Amino acid sequence: MIVLAAVWAAGCAPKADHYVQMNQYIYEQDYDSALKLLDENKDGYKKRNAALYYMEDGLVEHYAGHYEESNRSLLKAEAILDELYTRSISKQTASFILNDNTIPYRGEDFEDALVNLFMALNYAGMGNTEDALVEARQLDNELNIINSHYGEDQKNVYKEDGFIRFLMGLLYEAENEINDAFISYRRAEKVYRTDYLPNYGVQAPQFLIENLLSSAQALGFDKEMDEIKQIYPDIKHPDPDEKRNAAEIIVIHYNGIGPEKVERIWVVPMPDGYIVKVAYPRFEEKKYTISRGVIRLRHLDSGKTYRFSTWLMEDVGSIAVINLDNHMARIKTKAVARATTKYLTTKGASKIAQDQGGDLAGLLVQIAGNVAAAATEKADVRYWRMLPDEVRVGRALVPAGMYAGEIDFVNAGGGVVLTRAIQPFTAGSGEKKFITQRTIR
Repeated sequence: MIVLAAVWAAGCAPKADHYVQMNQYIYEQDYDSALKLLDENKDGYKKRNAALYYMEDGLVEHYAGHYEESNRSLLKAEAILDELYTRSISKQTASFILNDNTIPYRGEDFEDALVNLFMALNYAGMGNTEDALVEARQLDNELNIINSHYGEDQKNVYKEDGFIRFLMGLLYEAENEINDAFISYRRAEKVYRTDYLPNYGVQAPQFLIENLLSSAQALGFDKEMDEIKQIYPDIKHPDPDEKRNAAEIIVIHYNGIGPEKVERIWVVPMPDGYIVKVAYPRFEEKKYTISRGVIRLRHLDSGKTYRFSTWLMEDVGSIAVINLDNHMARIKTKAVARATTKYLTTKGASKIAQDQGGDLAGLLVQIAGNVAAAATEKADVRYWRMLPDEVRVGRALVPAGMYAGEIDFVNAGGGVVLTRAIQPFTAGSGEKKFITQRTIR
């Protein structure tokens, strides 16, 4: 029975063979083929991986610019994740006896929050400011709920999101709610300075500070402006009237391949000298070439060109690695307890067999139990594979009008790895125009 359970448990996680081809399609910007391939492999996700399927589908739809379709899938993922937040006792028991692959995947804590981030970006891309702000606030609420269930010494480092605060500032500005914009920008600046910089090495981009100073000036917050300038003395900001009349172009660059979750093994000695295998997951960063994007926009009437680069605003890879590390102690404690239970169960069964059938029977049961224990001891290496490693953002204030351009994706040395055209678009006075790009090279 244990051996049959081992075979059953081995097939719980979705196979990942199609992801290599999906990444190739995304590299080629052939999102329709990527979505078709994902749909063809839908049966491999089964019920316990349903949330993962909708997370992947929603993100690829987002990359494709299919914002409504993306939100439909992400809403399904969110509903499943919320339902799974309180897990049933029976499923928890199954995971304790075999491994965590036997229970439905409810996402890592940071993945749960990023569902709301991408939904907010979808609404922003559709020009639906109100719903974008709802999802942005929901992300903040999600992080608060998640961390409220952990003790003070077990809380995640990822407890606030600086990028979503910046996005909220933009959205409030678009609605001419300058006071709320100032509050969001100031909160974002604090997150970058006191959280993102020490934990991930990510500092506040210059344009965030420019927007913060501009909103403070518009509100007549002289004291607050002085405080900000003491921290950032070299940053000049646009006049509020000038900013209000300009179009604000925001290029969101999803860069790189996110870290891979892999299984790692360590051994635990039992009192009688027997060694048991304990499996646990780790995120490992993957290498890629592109470092940043350099954008050139041409005003088609005046011929003037505007150049600006992307800044790192969300280090998804580092958040993933550190978030998992934050609750590694809980994972290891459960894994050791599970391995010990399997060991004691096998020892008990072997003793009974020995008493009833002799030493050979006891030995055979011991061997079978050890094989089954090793076979069922699998780390849960399911994860949201389509996530980028970085979210980079470029921003430019430009006169209203029609634009076209290019974006050079460059390596750390400044060499151009890839160039893509930016199709003609119109940006109105005071408009926030979002442009997205995805690279995995």
